[in-house]
Amino acid sequence: MADKSTVEKQGRELLPPKGDKKVGYRVFEILTEILEDKEALNLPDNWKRHYELGRNKHWKIASKKASLISANLLHTHRQRTVNTLTDNNPTFNVTKLGDPNREDDEAYNDLLYTTEHWWIDQEQQGLLDKSINQGETYGVTIEKGTFNPDMEYGIGEVEIVIVDPFHYGFYPVKATDPEKAEAHLHYWPMAKREAQRRWPEVADKIKSDSEYLEQLGDERREITGGKSGEPKGYFSTIASTVKHMLNISTDAKGTPDEVLVVECWSKDYSKDANGMPKYKGNIRCTTVLNGGEIVVKDVSNPSINPELPDAEVQKCYLYDHFPFSFTQSITDTSVPWSMGDFEQLEALNIEVDKTLSQFTLYKDKAARLKLKNPMDSGVPNQQLTNYPGIIRPANSFVSEAIKYLDPPKMPWELTATLQIYKEFFFLVSGAFEIDMAKQGGRNVIAYKAIAALLEQAATMLRGKIRNYSKMIRTRGRMYVSLAQNWYAENRWITYEEEGEQLSKQINREMIMIPAKLTVVSGSTMPVSRVQEREEAIALFKDQAIDNVELLKKLDWADRKNVVKRMSMGPLAQFFEKIAKLGVPQQIIQYFQQSYQMDDKEFEKAIKEGQIPPFGQVLSQTEGGGVPATPPPSPTEQAEAQKTMAEVEKIAAETDKVDAEAALIAAKIRTEQVDQEVKMAGVGFDQEKIKLERAKTVNDIQSAREGRKIDRAKIAADLTKSADKKGTAPYKEKGLKSNNEE
Repeated sequence: MADKSTVEKQGRELLPPKGDKKVGYRVFEILTEILEDKEALNLPDNWKRHYELGRNKHWKIASKKASLISANLLHTHRQRTVNTLTDNNPTFNVTKLGDPNREDDEAYNDLLYTTEHWWIDQEQQGLLDKSINQGETYGVTIEKGTFNPDMEYGIGEVEIVIVDPFHYGFYPVKATDPEKAEAHLHYWPMAKREAQRRWPEVADKIKSDSEYLEQLGDERREITGGKSGEPKGYFSTIASTVKHMLNISTDAKGTPDEVLVVECWSKDYSKDANGMPKYKGNIRCTTVLNGGEIVVKDVSNPSINPELPDAEVQKCYLYDHFPFSFTQSITDTSVPWSMGDFEQLEALNIEVDKTLSQFTLYKDKAARLKLKNPMDSGVPNQQLTNYPGIIRPANSFVSEAIKYLDPPKMPWELTATLQIYKEFFFLVSGAFEIDMAKQGGRNVIAYKAIAALLEQAATMLRGKIRNYSKMIRTRGRMYVSLAQNWYAENRWITYEEEGEQLSKQINREMIMIPAKLTVVSGSTMPVSRVQEREEAIALFKDQAIDNVELLKKLDWADRKNVVKRMSMGPLAQFFEKIAKLGVPQQIIQYFQQSYQMDDKEFEKAIKEGQIPPFGQVLSQTEGGGVPATPPPSPTEQAEAQKTMAEVEKIAAETDKVDAEAALIAAKIRTEQVDQEVKMAGVGFDQEKIKLERAKTVNDIQSAREGRKIDRAKIAADLTKSADKKGTAPYKEKGLKSNNEE
């Protein structure tokens, strides 16, 4: 028996202890408080109005006198936003938790491949489209993760359920962060026969709730059908209805076909007599029917497998998290029930509708022309038809008065106002720039311009991208947690590696590792394929990426074999040479197969015995593919070693030839440089000789001029001396001639 402190501690919990008769009634009391809070916030009417707007039901009252036109720009904006945010499958990453030096990369790869396979195999991208569509309509979207044992032919599969905001609530109602709330309630109508089949132990006690579910009827079906009339008030009487259900009588009226099911996930920190927590991760799940009279389930955290050790399942995400994700379209830090874009854009769309209706009214008046026929024209109205004929007015003056009245002129303010409202609509919605870029005369096709537009769109949607990326991460982590707990049987997954589709078997033991699943931010956004290909080609030309990455970006078919053939180019001649030397073709294929494998495939093939040892292949070669019975003799071993030595020798000679060719090429480049230097030196010498020659000629001319000046000076001196003495300047007697030839 539990002690007094334990009982007091359990009394402080949100729900009474398990087995207490008040458990079911307490769940419905919480539901009543949630519904009353929704009614106080006017959420049901707002959600219904937003659904009407999405269905192009903009006018509340129909008119027979005028055409009421509605241009559903809200639908266009919502569809554009959803398509932009879900253009691609998300890119997942797996982050190691704990010791970063753990050598279990294969397990992390298995976890990543399993998640990607589940996303594609279970059509999660289409579910993401629906979830974001709900978020853009009602301002919030709720997802629930559960393991459905009936799926996939009985082996079970993880299922993500999109919860209608009309059928969901959290407690306490004033919590600003639903993830930190004490409880999450999911309630929905279920057929009575389905409830009796699901819970056969209480099948005789289950009663119909049709009388009360009529007040819970979904008015969106009436909106779809176009029925008119006063609304029934989805939640206007639900609070009083639930209170009445607490004292429900057994003689319920109405068609006995549906039951209101309420599933309450709550925090419960109760402990047993040994002081151990009663509930895994302190999470408790309670399901009640018929106003709380019947409790069909009250168990510990259903997301966790009770057969697994607690120390092992504590690593799972859903061990201490509710299996719900609550995502706002536009972040609101005060009230979690965000209204989204429809609240911001409704008024502008209504003004566009009014302007279009006024424009249509003028157009209709202008189309209904009036013919003026004076009473004294002498022409009866019956003769004024569009058929050929002759009319005879009383006189020519009256005949000029028979004519059509001028139609009313269209005010230019209507078209100008319509354009202003339209521009403001796209400006507020954040799609103004993209819309303007698509107008005639401003189309752009350059991949850089496309990238700029996509980046600009991502900037305008940055808040939504963050919120919905978190939702995708939560969905992925819920999947991983449920798979780690409930993938008991082996199942096949497919994945892509190096452009090749592969498959393998996995189970929960293979993916039970401490890891955190993340999503590459913005990976769901649209990416220009033209931009990626142009960038890849440019990077390949600059040798920034190799041919493998280029073919990957170009999405080339069978790119793995193309890369292998390209990589075999230099060695193809080598294999041809050793084939001419008499090396068996089986050995050549053996080497080719080993060379074409990447490192991981090669190690895996050796480990699994897919590649036999070389000695075995060599022994099979002699017997034509059949292993020789006796072991190889020393002579055969020597021959094999000799063959391998010759192969290695040929490879070394090939490397030597390649090295010598490279050396010769380097020498040729060196000689070319030397020749260029020498040619430059010869040109320099020629210029220097020209300068020396010019200098020499100048010196000779200067010397000649000098001698002329000296001779003239000497002659003048001699003449002057002779005049003074009275003798001739020269006395040639006994002298020899000094003339030079």
